[in-house]
Amino acid sequence: MKGKYEVHEYVGIPLTTDNSGHYQLKVDDQNKIQPHSWRTGKHTRGQFKQVGQILITENNLKVVIIAELPLAFKDRHSLTPLQRFTTEMVTNDVLEQGLELLN
Repeated sequence: MKGKYEVHEYVGIPLTTDNSGHYQLKVDDQNKIQPHSWRTGKHTRGQFKQVGQILITENNLKVVIIAELPLAFKDRHSLTPLQRFTTEMVTNDVLEQGLELLN
């Protein structure tokens, strides 16, 4: 199939920064931390390296990746594509907090 590309689902949690500029998991209006899913798109820039890496969504929201999952090409439209992967990583304690929510 012409134009077919590799697609993966990335489960992540949006981030905010504290007063010191350190990344923290974002708390929603119900005072909960909610994981969400994004996928690679045809024009996604950068490369996924490991869990704990930060990605940027198409709405310029920074998100920490807590899981990478396979996604069939035909199912790609069920998820929002991400804009790009960054080289930034969160600290181990923020990553551990996110991984606890996944389990």
